[in-house]
Amino acid sequence: MPTGARLTGANPARAAMIGVSDFDGVLRGKHVLGEDLSDGDKVIKFSEAVLAWDCSDRVIPASFTQKPLSAFGDADLRILSGTGRSVSYVGDQYLYLAEFMGAHENICPRGILRKVLRRAADHGYGCAAGFEFEFMLFKENADTIEDKPFGEWAPLTRGPFGYSIARSVAQHELFDEILALCEKARIPLSGLHFETGPGVVEASLRHCDALEAADRATIFKSMIKAWAQTRGMMATFMAKVSEKWPGQSGHIHISMSSDGQNAFYDSDAFGNVSKLMRQFIAGQLEYMNEFCVLAAPNFNSYKRLVPGCWAPICPSWGVDNRSCAVRAIPGDPSAHRLEYRLGGADVNPYLALACAIGSGILGLETDVALPASIVGDAGVEMCPPSARLPQSLSEATSRFAQSPAANDVFGERFVEAFSCSRRWEWEAVQHQVTDFERRRYFEII
Repeated sequence: MPTGARLTGANPARAAMIGVSDFDGVLRGKHVLGEDLSDGDKVIKFSEAVLAWDCSDRVIPASFTQKPLSAFGDADLRILSGTGRSVSYVGDQYLYLAEFMGAHENICPRGILRKVLRRAADHGYGCAAGFEFEFMLFKENADTIEDKPFGEWAPLTRGPFGYSIARSVAQHELFDEILALCEKARIPLSGLHFETGPGVVEASLRHCDALEAADRATIFKSMIKAWAQTRGMMATFMAKVSEKWPGQSGHIHISMSSDGQNAFYDSDAFGNVSKLMRQFIAGQLEYMNEFCVLAAPNFNSYKRLVPGCWAPICPSWGVDNRSCAVRAIPGDPSAHRLEYRLGGADVNPYLALACAIGSGILGLETDVALPASIVGDAGVEMCPPSARLPQSLSEATSRFAQSPAANDVFGERFVEAFSCSRRWEWEAVQHQVTDFERRRYFEII
C-alpha cells in the first residue's frame, strides 16, 4: 500500500460524502452527517437500486435483484475509513469510499477486484497498478450542451498538438489547479500533459497497491468532472467523442511482486520479461476476447477499437510496442512492468483492473502458450478477422456471458448481473436514430 500521509481525525463539520461505485464506475452517494467517519469502518444502509440503474437512472428490467421496479430496499454498505480525503480545490469537501457487503458483495465492483486480488495473493503475489486517463475539456456547461448541436461545442484548445509545451504554459493555471487538487486528494500524478486531439489532457496516476490504484482512479474521474464544472467547463471521459478525433484511452500499468521482488523482471530474459510475466501476458491475450466487455463496457467503447486510432484491434503483445494490446515495458526492477492498453477512458477502474489481473492469473494457472511478440505495427495485416477483438458491445457481452472462465474468476452472479446491464445498454443505444442516419438516408433512400 502507498506510504503517503493520510487524513486523520474527524472532519470538523462532521459532515462528509460517501461514495460507492456502480457498474459504470460512477460514484453514487450522499452526505452523511454527525459521525466521525475516520474512526474505523462503519456500516450503514444504502439503496440497492444503484446496482440496478443504468447511467441515466433507468432501472434495468430483470436486473440482479429480480424484484419489481418499486421493490428495491436497502443493502449494507461499509464506509472505508482509510479512504477519506478532500476532493475539492477550494474548501474541504471530504469523501469516503464505500463498498457493498453481504448478499451484494459478489456484484459490487470493488468487491470483484478484491476477489481477484485474493486469488493472486493465494499464489503468493501482490499487485501494483497505475492508471492513465485521457479526458477532453470543453468550454461548455450542462445547459449549453443541451441547447447547442455538438458541432458548435468549443473544446478548450483547437486541433491536435500532443505534448505541447506552449499549450501547457498557456493553460498553466488550469494545470496548477489539477496538480494541487490531486495532491490535496492524495492522488499523486507522475505526468500531466496535452495529448493529440482538441482539448485532450492526459493524466498519469502514480502506481501503488492495486486496490488503492482503482480507488484513486475512480475518485479522479469524478473529481475532475466536478472541478471542470466549477471552472465553467465540462470534462468527458468518453472513449470516442467524435469520429474525426482519436479515442480517449484508459491504460493500466501493472506489476507483480513476491517476497519484495518484482516477479515480472528477469535480467537474463528477452526484454527482461520473466517466465511469470510471459505466463501472465499469455493469460491476458488468451481471455481478452471473453473478458473484453469489462474493459470496453459501453456502446461507444467499440468506436475507439478501430485501426489507426492508437488502440488495439486484436489480442497482441510486444516489447515497448504501443500498437499492441499489451505492451511490455523494460526497465530496472523498480520500473519493469506491462501496460494493458485495451481500455478506454470510460472504464470502471475496478472492473478493468479485475479484467487485466484476473486474466493474467488464469495464465499462471493454465500455463497457456504465449504467441510471438509483435515487432512493428500490430495492425490489420497482423490480425486475421477471426482473431479480432469483439466488434460491438453486443458481441462482447455474449462472449462474457457464455465464458466458463469468467464464471470461474468473477463469479456466476456477477457475470449474470453485469451481462444483463450491458445488454440493456446495447439495446438503449442501438434503437436510437442518429443525425448521421437522417443526413445519409432522409432524401436519398
